[in-house]
Amino acid sequence: MNRPASHLQHKTCGASGFTLVEVLVALTIGGIFCLALYGFYSLHVRVLKAEEIRLHIQENGRLAIDFLVRELRLAGARPVRDGPCAGFARLTRAEEQAITLQYDFRGDVAGTPPDGCPDDPLEIISYVYDADAQLLRRATGRGAPQPFINDVPPDGFLLRYFDRNGNELVPPLAGAERAAVGSIIVSVRTSRPHPYSHAEPLAVTFSSTVFLPNPPG
Repeated sequence: MNRPASHLQHKTCGASGFTLVEVLVALTIGGIFCLALYGFYSLHVRVLKAEEIRLHIQENGRLAIDFLVRELRLAGARPVRDGPCAGFARLTRAEEQAITLQYDFRGDVAGTPPDGCPDDPLEIISYVYDADAQLLRRATGRGAPQPFINDVPPDGFLLRYFDRNGNELVPPLAGAERAAVGSIIVSVRTSRPHPYSHAEPLAVTFSSTVFLPNPPG
């Protein structure tokens, strides 16, 4: 027996989905999350870059100060007292941003004993600041100064001279003043721009007082 159409029960499946508003809200939240994630990543990259730069300039500055301190302590060293160059000058140039020292540690050929004269090229050492290139140059003998460390700002390499009584000598120093130098304060500062353009440049400063152990004359 057929039932009346009015008694037929029709079951319909409800359609599920997102409204336009829900989609927009989800996209907004996702965009905010992506922006936050990118900001964190960008900050992390810049922090790492800043640390890399700091380590680089610190390494350069430490290298320079170590070389300067070690070599300045040798100025005037002469194991042979009665050689043909007895009494040679320890410093032949003493300026605020340039210095030339000499000492005797070998003969004219590598491996030979000191001969009393600082005439071997390796026995004459110069440091000079190059303002145009903003770097410190080093030379041996009478050769042209070669780049030693870079990233040195205009006031990043300074030398201050004192006599044995602690009186400061104003450079450039003449012959008698150079002979009177008892100690030298060496300052080396290296600097590079910060990865953040609005931040202060990254800079590292090293300073040391060198007492010249070898008496003049």
